[in-house]
Amino acid sequence: MELAFLNTVYASGGPYACACLDTSGDAGPSRGPGTPGTSGAAPDPGRAGTPRSRHLCAALAAQGADAATVEAVRAAADGEREVAGRHGRMIVASRGRVLLAEELPEPPARDEAAVTGLPDLLPLAVQYAPGIRYVAAGVYGTPGPRGGPPDVVEVVFQAGTWPSSAVAPGACYRMRSPAAGRRLNGAGPLADGIAGLARGSGAEAIVLGGIDWARDALADQLAARWRKRLVIGGDTPAPGGDGSRPDPQGTPLPPPGRALMEPELAEVFRDGLRTADAARLELFQARRPSRHGAVEGVADVVAALQRSQVATLLLNVPLRFPARRHVSAWVTAQGLPEAAPAPYGLLGFREGPVGAAVLRAAVCTGAELVVVPRHHLALSDGLGALLRYAGPERTPHFSRPARR
Repeated sequence: MELAFLNTVYASGGPYACACLDTSGDAGPSRGPGTPGTSGAAPDPGRAGTPRSRHLCAALAAQGADAATVEAVRAAADGEREVAGRHGRMIVASRGRVLLAEELPEPPARDEAAVTGLPDLLPLAVQYAPGIRYVAAGVYGTPGPRGGPPDVVEVVFQAGTWPSSAVAPGACYRMRSPAAGRRLNGAGPLADGIAGLARGSGAEAIVLGGIDWARDALADQLAARWRKRLVIGGDTPAPGGDGSRPDPQGTPLPPPGRALMEPELAEVFRDGLRTADAARLELFQARRPSRHGAVEGVADVVAALQRSQVATLLLNVPLRFPARRHVSAWVTAQGLPEAAPAPYGLLGFREGPVGAAVLRAAVCTGAELVVVPRHHLALSDGLGALLRYAGPERTPHFSRPARR
């Protein structure tokens, strides 16, 4: 998973006002300064936002956040777009400016607000992993005469990055084609439209669902490179039977703000990894016994991050870092020596909670993140790393006498 989208947050330097809140509610218009979970009313200048945002802003102000930053957080909390079902939102602001406002597929256990020198963005990164790019395509049709096969078939398709797109979907595209009996006359152009979106979005998979015979006809028309990445989903659900809503033509659409074919995607990508991440995990397992180019455990991973040596950070879920344990305390307990600045260039490692500090160091040194379920691969302290290069103790060149 790429972490570059967090660069803006750390470039600010802080201090940060952070809020993480449960924004679950029924589908409806975007919330304004009304009761959480209900449709927003016209803004009232005499009120300071919803009860939830007022509570968060009061907590931030009590911790010393300046008025401009508190107002920025309030505006971001109250300006939630229309999203149905369970979801949350993470907000980070600094110096009166919102640096990050991202939807969370799963809401937090409780609303939290904190002013800190190091924001804890690990819960966001974990929820956004593995970051698989895909195209979902559903094939639907209106029943023909006397309930027979449809005479018109419509394909609705959408690109996304799983699982973040579950609550932040891209645009839906539609194409229609006549059908005769169980023959899809325009299968070729429909397949070309899906493949074009997959190619343009860099998709690793095409998830195809809907009417069985029509999706099979589409699959046959896809180029070989896409058929290798094709996953077949379930049959067409009854409109509205899975929380979707039918449009005027009867096509099942996802609930407001949710991804197309979300249940199918959740099943397909359960415990999945990007192709590149799966290769990195395999490489880590090959290097792990010799520890040549791979380390694990908080102390060794922190030492490698200090040397800007980590190419890929591996993280076990569920997370088990002690909430109040800081990197400095953990490293001191392990007796880790300070990293030597030469010949690698010492990273100014920001101390703080283990997860927050490690993630910041990974982002600032250009490392990527692979989130691994603990039952698939258990790592010491829940952390591991693939290295860009071996250290001097592992590089034979340093142990050979220089030639004269």
